[in-house]
Amino acid sequence: MTDTLSRIRDIALLLPGTTEDDADGQTRFLVEGEPFARMSRDGSALQLCVADEGNPPRWSDIALSGDLDWTLIEDRIARSWELVAPTELLEAGGR
Repeated sequence: MTDTLSRIRDIALLLPGTTEDDADGQTRFLVEGEPFARMSRDGSALQLCVADEGNPPRWSDIALSGDLDWTLIEDRIARSWELVAPTELLEAGGR
């Protein structure tokens, strides 16, 4: 899990305004204090904020096993950040 978490950390912390914290043993990535990505407690999944048109944001899991598609994971992390980030950061060019 450590290598996977390190890679996720490297991706998430490149996004403007992102911080990392550990809440109750769960690693979370936040923008302006709002979580947009978090590791499941057992490290088997990355939980990201997603939104379907017309519906409020919700959490969705990406399984962290087998051959991981890091391009997809990077894109999903960025999309999750975009759902949570304040307008000022979006306008500054998050990606």
